[in-house]
Amino acid sequence: MKVIIYALGRVFGQYKEKVDWSQVVALADKNKKSFSAPCFVPVITPDQIHDLEYDFVAVFSNGFFEEIKMELAGEYFVPRDKILSWKALIAGEEPSSAATLQFCRVFLKEKGCRRVLNLGMWFLAKHCLAKEELFLETGYPENGVVFDCVQSEETIDNENLYDHIYAKYGECTGKYDAILLGEGLKASDEEWQRIKGQGRYLLLHTRYLKNGISVEKETREKLQRYGKVAGISNLDGYFWIVDTERGKKPGNIAVYVVTHKDYNLRPDGFYIPLCVGGYQKEGYLSENTGDNIACLNPKINECTALYWIWKNTSTEYVGLNHYRRYFYKNEIKSMDNYLDGEDAAEILEEYDIILPTTYPLGTVTVLEQIKASVNPELCEKAYLLVRGKIEKRQPDYLRAFDSVMEGYNAFLCNMFVARREILDRYCEWLFSFLTEAAEEMDVSGYDPYSQRVVGFFAERMWTVWLRKNRLRIKELPYVVVK
Repeated sequence: MKVIIYALGRVFGQYKEKVDWSQVVALADKNKKSFSAPCFVPVITPDQIHDLEYDFVAVFSNGFFEEIKMELAGEYFVPRDKILSWKALIAGEEPSSAATLQFCRVFLKEKGCRRVLNLGMWFLAKHCLAKEELFLETGYPENGVVFDCVQSEETIDNENLYDHIYAKYGECTGKYDAILLGEGLKASDEEWQRIKGQGRYLLLHTRYLKNGISVEKETREKLQRYGKVAGISNLDGYFWIVDTERGKKPGNIAVYVVTHKDYNLRPDGFYIPLCVGGYQKEGYLSENTGDNIACLNPKINECTALYWIWKNTSTEYVGLNHYRRYFYKNEIKSMDNYLDGEDAAEILEEYDIILPTTYPLGTVTVLEQIKASVNPELCEKAYLLVRGKIEKRQPDYLRAFDSVMEGYNAFLCNMFVARREILDRYCEWLFSFLTEAAEEMDVSGYDPYSQRVVGFFAERMWTVWLRKNRLRIKELPYVVVK
């Protein structure tokens, strides 16, 4: 096994004596410094990783593991399945069951699971003394949740945790929303089929490696026989979710990923790359084609992409996100847990639009936040210009604009997924005044970031428009780039 160790900070310093250096082909860090390492191991920067042959990149960080994983995959094109945690390399480092417990809590809450069977996650009893602690975030009353288990040698008896403790699996005949499985569960295909028939979701946790070989491919291929599979990596391995009913079919839906630079995007039919700002790449769409306002990109940012999507695409459901910003499916904030077509379709059966979770600004107003980020003089000119155009072209929205600017919260990033009809209504409104404002705004003599000030006002326009249009809104967390 050939491994590159990445991130040479505190965690690396704590565990480097336990590393099997015969497996290490390089150390990598953004800041090349003098490190205490065997003389035959080179120290490289992350952009040099692609020059080496390796099986895995092991990230030696706890608090920034997810951020580093996204950066390695996106900026440096390291394959996602080759990125693992430092714990996979250190003998004797046991997985943290607390992290898996939190994954379970988030998932059970998100899917509204009220009936759960434990068939192998016996460590839960070490953390939870009562079932309310597992279902802490569901919001259901005590008598609204059923948590059962099947007896095993590892079961810790607890009448306050389980509603029923069955002596053997055959005695358990109910239908469950979720079934929790152990990594070492050995079952025949017939038994797996029975488990599948008894639960909508199957949850499982595995480590990264077994005898130095990744278990990711083998586990995924096995579980795919029983439903739609999602594998979410964390510090300790993979948290697997099997949807035995395979979810809703995505249908006629596309989310356009706006990018102005070379980045490892996720083109998979649902996510479609769209180049802006003069950037071009073979096989990617470009805002310079068709009906476009690409010339205004330096002033209004991704709104030129929004215009292109509006004028040049026709899917029934449509969305926009950025090359480094994706929606998560829920509060499990992992690059393996980005929103996909099936989940989006399922959400949009109940809601009209998916928007980013808002982040209240505290005592700073929306207008003050914009002004603090750009040249104040230019910001004031842009504010008066945009407000004047709304007053002229969309006077019914002037009060809504003022209330948003004076408020302390907004939907940001221009990210959304919605029905085509909603996009059409919004864009007809937005570009009735935005294009004119951008064309008239004189930004010469100001720094490039401040020149985008009209775009920063435009970013808040979803919030303005929604003040006067009643929609069923689903807020989802998203990647926040520091």
